[in-house]
Amino acid sequence: MRSRLRAIGVGIGVGVLGMLVSLVLLLATGLTLSTAGVEIGPVVSIGLTLFLTQGLSFMGVGYLYLRRREISLASIGVRLPSLRGLGVAVGALLLSMIYLMAASQVIQYFGAETAENNVVQMGMENPEILLLLIPGAYLFIGPGEELLFRGVVQNRIREVFPPVSGVVVASIIFVAIHLPALSFGAPLSAKLTSLVVLMGPSLILGGIYEYTDNLVVPILVHGSYDALLFIALYAQATTDMGGGAVLF
Repeated sequence: MRSRLRAIGVGIGVGVLGMLVSLVLLLATGLTLSTAGVEIGPVVSIGLTLFLTQGLSFMGVGYLYLRRREISLASIGVRLPSLRGLGVAVGALLLSMIYLMAASQVIQYFGAETAENNVVQMGMENPEILLLLIPGAYLFIGPGEELLFRGVVQNRIREVFPPVSGVVVASIIFVAIHLPALSFGAPLSAKLTSLVVLMGPSLILGGIYEYTDNLVVPILVHGSYDALLFIALYAQATTDMGGGAVLF
């Protein structure tokens, strides 16, 4: 029991550390640019956030943890996927999109309120941000979040948990870390609804990583999933298309 609690604590600690490092870097960068009299527009702000959070902070914390424990990138599955792995990625992406559409229908049917992601709010007001986020999903969001939360957190938890419960516990940590990214003014019930919806894709990502033992597979799915959502949001922001905000 103690070893399981320790593994969960390490998983939470690594995730929180990634967020804290990101916060420090963002504040330091913002203060430095402000002192230098440099004005930061929305696009530059999002670009810096991607690089400093998912790029430098998440990847950096994940890599340093692995190095401290003398765990190689190859041992956590950083390698080119096989044709089977690519097939799993395509299937998981389709399943994720079907889940998203089904969840959206259920939420609309019950009239439940959801909390919008802060980045989504900025993107709807400044559509050019969404164009930056599309490649950013592949370069930073997918690799950074999957390295930290699947490559490090899930692997650490799986050392003492069986496959199914290990994926579930790691997914809960992954979802909880997204709470600060939700709209600050949204009610708690709306935030909880959004987090519950996010649990589905998280379980899929954790499941395919467990199944393929290849970290690149969930990275591809995560990046493609987010990129498709950003494309849909861009279409909404620049046309008269209806519909609510996409949940992710």
